[in-house]
Formats: sequence, C-alpha cells, structure tokens
Amino acid sequence: MIIMVCYAILSFLLDGVLSNYMAASINDVSYFRTIFSIVSLVIMLSYFDEHPKYLYILLGMSILFDIVYTNTFLLNVFLFYVIYFIIDKLNYFIPNNLFMINVKAYLAICLYHIFSYLILMLADYSYYPIMLLCNILLHSIISTVIYATFSYLVIKKIYFKFYNKKIR
Repeated sequence: MIIMVCYAILSFLLDGVLSNYMAASINDVSYFRTIFSIVSLVIMLSYFDEHPKYLYILLGMSILFDIVYTNTFLLNVFLFYVIYFIIDKLNYFIPNNLFMINVKAYLAICLYHIFSYLILMLADYSYYPIMLLCNILLHSIISTVIYATFSYLVIKKIYFKFYNKKIR
C-alpha cells in the first residue's frame, strides 16, 4: 500500500509543479495538461482488493485537491467520488490492460471536466464557453495517454515484483 500512497502523492505534486511551469490561460490551453491525480486514482483502483483503503486515499486526495488547487469547497470530493463509482462499475465489464486503462483514464478526465462545467454553470459560480470545454478535453488527450501508459507500466512492474497480490 505504501507504493500506492507514494504514487498518489507524486501525482498530486505533479499537478502543482506542472501548473507552475506550464502557464495556462483561457485562450491558450496546453497540450500537456491533464489532472494527474485523477489518472492516478484510475490506475490505483485495480490494485485494491478492499475499497475502504482506496476510499481513504481518494478522500484525502480530493480534499487536498480542493484546498490547494481549486478552492471550491467539497466540489472535488463529490466529483472524485462520482468518477470512482463510474470507473468502479466499468472495471466489472472492461479488463485492465494498457489500452483500456488509457480509455478509463481519459474517460475520467472527461467526466471530471464535464461534471465540473455543469455544476459550476448550474450554480452560476463560473461560466466559460462550451467550445473552451471541448478545447480542454481535446488538449488533454496527449498528456493523459502518456501519463497513464507510463504510470501503468511502472506501477505494474514495481507492484508485482515486490507484492504479486492485491492490497487487502
């Protein structure tokens, strides 16, 4: 489990580091922007046999993401749990191989952006054009696939070299 916690912390910190070096503006969305924390949560889900330990990591990461990066009180806690439930249901039908992990990770990123867009728009908290949302979704494909592929291969190699079982 310590590997998964370290991986979650690394992904969380990577969100902050890359946001400092790749300045994003409303009109210029970078091709190498994704939400690494969500991608890490999708990859980690298949390694947990019991979900309460995973849910503790998810809760901690979503609260920290709310506090540090977005400053929207408990919005990300709700969004992360919704994404967890959807991806967890998909795990019953879709196998965990390299291609499908990338599909699930990108789906999770899309769900996060779409749900946050809808919630912020309905709450009249913040509004941005739908074309910007589409632009964000299209630009996040490259970095999501690269990070999910790299993370999946590294975590799989490390985890099965040392543990060769699921976290209980």
